[in-house]
Amino acid sequence: MMPKPKIKTYKKFNDYYSDANALVRSSHDEFHAFRFRELGDNIVPHMGPFQTTYFQFAMGRILPAKVGVFDSHKVIEEYIMVIYLPGQILNWEKTGNWDGYVVNVRESFLNLQSITHLTESYGFLHRLQPLVFNLSSDDYQVLSNFYELMLMEQNEMKEENILVIRNLLQILIVYVNRIVSGMKTSGSFVELQYQKIAIRFKSLVFEHYQDNKSVSYYASLLGVSPAYLIDSVKKVYNTTPKRVINDIIFLHAKTLLTSTDTGIKELAWSLNFEDYTHFVKFFKKMSGITPAEFRKNRENRP
Repeated sequence: MMPKPKIKTYKKFNDYYSDANALVRSSHDEFHAFRFRELGDNIVPHMGPFQTTYFQFAMGRILPAKVGVFDSHKVIEEYIMVIYLPGQILNWEKTGNWDGYVVNVRESFLNLQSITHLTESYGFLHRLQPLVFNLSSDDYQVLSNFYELMLMEQNEMKEENILVIRNLLQILIVYVNRIVSGMKTSGSFVELQYQKIAIRFKSLVFEHYQDNKSVSYYASLLGVSPAYLIDSVKKVYNTTPKRVINDIIFLHAKTLLTSTDTGIKELAWSLNFEDYTHFVKFFKKMSGITPAEFRKNRENRP
């Protein structure tokens, strides 16, 4: 059997900082905030493709860069926020001096259950596509205050400091949602249990999609029936569990075709398609073209 191509996964903040040749280091396993200027002048110009097991909230007054999530890429400049999610395949390229803030945080630290009745207030934290959006100067100033307060509380990280930071992060999430959704306040509420199952399902898919594509497998991990999982995902995300699994596999495949020279047969094996033709059929069903045609089209772009 061919070895599966690996995309590096960062589980610890400091491993990521070290590979980026950054000066910052975290003293806490679940939360760390810093200013971009604290990175130093010698960070690497490009990182990726890679994955993390934690969220990253980056906000820049000036942030000239090219950022990529899966196969989507954007050029960014100033007054911008970039939110990376656990499990996404990421890459970035620094194209100028950065000024702003970063918070890295694990989902367990966020304690989203306390705002779980506000479905729209954190739904964007579980999306597949990248979340990169512009800020007004006023929004930037407000959010800067949240970051500065977190930086101040981070100096001690006692129990009361952690409580303040967690509350600030939850406020930041709701404030960001206001910007993203335009203060959308109408709409139906989804039952809490459905919501917990659907969100946990998507997190599990990000962990296991390279080896497991079966809806029944994820239902068993969650301790529910496949029918209940299907119902939960439909109510929360308005799609099916199988579609979520396929979308994530497809995004991974497109990323490898775009950012690596991995052979198509090797790529198919890495995604647990033992039959190469099955992978080609899957990719063509998802995109309308074969993997080879997709790679050729991307290579021919100016």
